[in-house]
Order: sequence, then structure tokens, then C-alpha cells
Amino acid sequence: MPNDLFSRLAEYSIDSCSLMAIFSDASWVSKNINSGLWERIRKMIAEGIIISHAEVLAEIKKDGEKGQELHDWAHANERIFKKHDEDAEGRIIRSMSAKYRTFVNNGGKPSETYADPWLIAQAKCRRLKIISEERRSGNPDPGKHKLPNVCDDPLFNIKCLTLLELTREQKWTFQ
Repeated sequence: MPNDLFSRLAEYSIDSCSLMAIFSDASWVSKNINSGLWERIRKMIAEGIIISHAEVLAEIKKDGEKGQELHDWAHANERIFKKHDEDAEGRIIRSMSAKYRTFVNNGGKPSETYADPWLIAQAKCRRLKIISEERRSGNPDPGKHKLPNVCDDPLFNIKCLTLLELTREQKWTFQ
């Protein structure tokens, strides 16, 4: 929800893998390579158009792929990581579990945090699109599906787009 009369409603929820890509040096979406993209993303975050979930914040650690810089940025911007709506989001995750038990349980991998089901539940509750660099699985087995596959399910019907697709949707160009 907007914080004041002049805030806009959120339209997108961003996944940790997109934030990791922005804070890395490995692709065109890196803020160090394409500062124009990062400036536009930051503006959308500041305006409340892009939010994320508290579980994404929990996934961001100081070490490993996510790095100190992303960790520091995320904790300085905690307001964008919205708390759980346990009733509404919980109902959606329970409905997801019937068909996508493996997805909901992170493929059986032990993990302290796993944001993907929460992102879908948040997006469904708030009518958001998800920004994620995850690629759809070509496997028809729901046990092998990834975040974009579950978003595509008519039960959820959530648009999932990469940063490149967001760039196209927003009609951004960079020089």
C-alpha cells in the first residue's frame, strides 16, 4: 500500500537473483556496466513501484554470490522488503503445495530461507508482476518447475519478467 497521498501503488516485486545480477559485474544489467538501468530501478523503488518480500531480504547474506555491497544496500533499504501477510499469503502457498510441493519445499534442499513461494503469494495478493532472472524449466514435470513456471500456472496467472523484459516493457533505452 502507498505510504502517503503521493505514493504510487506497487506494480512489481523483485527477486534476489535480479538484485544479485544488478550488484554483480557479470552481465549487462550490472549497475557498474549499465548505470542507467540501475538509476531507473532505484527511482521505481523510491516511488514504491518496485517492492520485494521480507524473505528476499532474509536470502541476502554478506558473503557468497550476494555480496557485501548488496547486503549493505538491502539493509539500508529495508522498507522495500514487505513483511509477511501470513493469512493471505499462507493460503496461496498452501494451494500451491498441492501441485508444486517440490517447488514450495525448495526441491528438498536444506535452506534457512527460500523466498520464491512467498514472492508468488505476495504478487498474487497485491496483483504484482515479478522481476526475476530465473528461466522457465522446459520440463513438464511440476516437480522440476521454477518460479516463472509456477507464475504461468492459471491458478496464479502472474507475469514474471527478467530485467531485459522489464526494460522492454518500460520502453527504456540506454546510450
